[in-house]
Amino acid sequence: MTLKIHVSLGVLLTLVAMSVALNGADAEAVTYYVQLVRATADSKPPASDIKPIGSKIARTICPAFKWSHYWEMNRQEVRIVRGSKAMVKLGAQRAVEIDLTGPGHRKITAFKGKSPLSTIVNPVGGMMTIIGGDRTTNSSWFIVVRRDKPAT
Repeated sequence: MTLKIHVSLGVLLTLVAMSVALNGADAEAVTYYVQLVRATADSKPPASDIKPIGSKIARTICPAFKWSHYWEMNRQEVRIVRGSKAMVKLGAQRAVEIDLTGPGHRKITAFKGKSPLSTIVNPVGGMMTIIGGDRTTNSSWFIVVRRDKPAT
């Protein structure tokens, strides 16, 4: 009878340890919201299903650039476990890699096709990262990486 109790107690302790490990791993995952933004002087959206950017991004980027209209082209949500990295595709030609392998910081690399264009390193915290470049002489693009969920 004692043997059965020890075996059952051992199984129970193993299950508790596995549960703690799984919950701890989930707690180490970080959610990011990634948005592809097109900036232009044209007041007409680039496509019928495209909407203007939210007010928080607008307050951040509009004063810094010459464009009068900013459109959200794509939005993705990604969960990344600390110590790893993830590639987020934002269409046929745009992608961003979020790298959490460095202690205390995140490295954001913007891609056009398979070619990296630029990289920014920031603390892991909640600040917004904006990275981008010229699209044409009449427009630019930006990739926004943020922790707070964008307004719908």
